[in-house]
Amino acid sequence: MSQVEPAPSGRRFRRLAMTTTALTYLLVSAGAIVRVTGAGMGCPDWPKCFGLLVPPTSVAELPPMGTYSYPAGWRVESFDPLMTWIEYLNRLLGALVGLFILATLVVAIVDFRRRRSVLLPTIGAFVGVLVAAWLGARVVAHELAPWMVTVHLGSAIVVVTCLVVAIVNASSQAVNVPTAGQRLAARSTVVLGVIALVQGGLGTQVRGQIEDIARHKPDLARADLLNTVGLLDLLHKNLAMVVVAGAVMVLFIFRAHVRSQTAALRAALATAMLGLAQFAVGAVLATLGLPKPFQVLHLLVAALFLGTLTAAGMLAKRT
Repeated sequence: MSQVEPAPSGRRFRRLAMTTTALTYLLVSAGAIVRVTGAGMGCPDWPKCFGLLVPPTSVAELPPMGTYSYPAGWRVESFDPLMTWIEYLNRLLGALVGLFILATLVVAIVDFRRRRSVLLPTIGAFVGVLVAAWLGARVVAHELAPWMVTVHLGSAIVVVTCLVVAIVNASSQAVNVPTAGQRLAARSTVVLGVIALVQGGLGTQVRGQIEDIARHKPDLARADLLNTVGLLDLLHKNLAMVVVAGAVMVLFIFRAHVRSQTAALRAALATAMLGLAQFAVGAVLATLGLPKPFQVLHLLVAALFLGTLTAAGMLAKRT
């Protein structure tokens, strides 16, 4: 069975879903900025900020003691309007992403209600963004507990993955029964994805330990923070090399078995390039004392890597 050109409605869905995916990646970057700047508690409540719909810009605009429940130990001197607005803008972007995902779901229901391969992952993305919003509130309630931050990030990755799956499935109406080589290529992306997720999970734990150490030893130089993590950081770095090697291996498997599928090859090539870029950014972080812009870039490239890997795995089975 040959590939069928998608209908105009399919193109409409893909354009909207791709825009939503781009906004979700932007939200991941915004979340990373919040974390590296320490702005996560810039708004100590959720969904409002200091009990207000519009955040304060000065101490004079803060609600009086007694009319608002400030966190235990919170002091007026700790108020920083820049941190407050960084966190608030992150929330506004999250709300915008939620609206775009809702619109994407509406279009999926209208145009693909009989194609579960498109409708179900779009529903998954919508549910995922609701869970992410709830987790955002939990992160604030737990005062940025590292494990909650990790789970919150994971929910964003789930949303992106669901959108990528929906976009690929909406790209054609028919596919061939995959060959043995195509199945091998697709499975190789699954294996690499699992390794990458483990490696990323270790990275978030490394980040959490660094934050804990920095709080207890504020005078410790940033360049020395990584040296205090020990075995966890060593595992993270070694797995990073495995991920890069795996991404290159996946590219060779694709070149050998899905040579005629241009889109799949491009996705595999993008994955390999992002893997190398991620390794390079990690090296910069390790050697230059964790510069904040590269921390944001590190997280964004990781999210992009998982997205292109997902696309490559799905496209491998397409004609």
